[in-house]
Amino acid sequence: RLGHKPLPPKRVLRPSSPFTAPRLSAMALRLGCRHMAEKVPDVFVQFGLEQQFRFISHPGVMTVSQLLEVKTIARMRANFTQENIEGMKKFDPELARKAQIALDHKLPVNFQQLEIIEESLPRLLEEKKQLEAARTEVAKLPVGGPYVLPKQLDISAARPAPGQKDLFGTMGEIAELQHPGAMAAITEGPAKDVPKIAGK
Repeated sequence: RLGHKPLPPKRVLRPSSPFTAPRLSAMALRLGCRHMAEKVPDVFVQFGLEQQFRFISHPGVMTVSQLLEVKTIARMRANFTQENIEGMKKFDPELARKAQIALDHKLPVNFQQLEIIEESLPRLLEEKKQLEAARTEVAKLPVGGPYVLPKQLDISAARPAPGQKDLFGTMGEIAELQHPGAMAAITEGPAKDVPKIAGK
């Protein structure tokens, strides 16, 4: 049309520009390192639907808390002190005696396992030894991975564990020891034929 002015030509970024690829990479690396040094921000957490409970917490804390709630992955264990044991003596001397065994061997123990600690002591000591070795090896893994357990690690005594073929360290261990066959009576399917307490 008459009077129409043509658009100016587009500017193209030439290699002589100060924002070339090497400089952009260096800038991105510098900014990335700056963010890595920053503190991880807390997260806003909400529990419940009808009765909602909200609070702020560190994301790492929330991750560990969620794992601890999954009973098939981890079971809570207590680390006794001599003060704890002295308090237990006032209402259950026998339980206090068993807790003293755990303290003497520096064993964190689940309260259900505490009932049978004398029978389980060899396995618990071996488990403690294996887990200490596993922590040492895992701490040596390079930052960024690959995060894979070294093949030479032996964690055969650790319980509970995925795919285990016995009841050691599980909620059914005491029931089976006190009432042999109790677990088989309430188990259905292929698991019914799995040996319940290995070595018994």
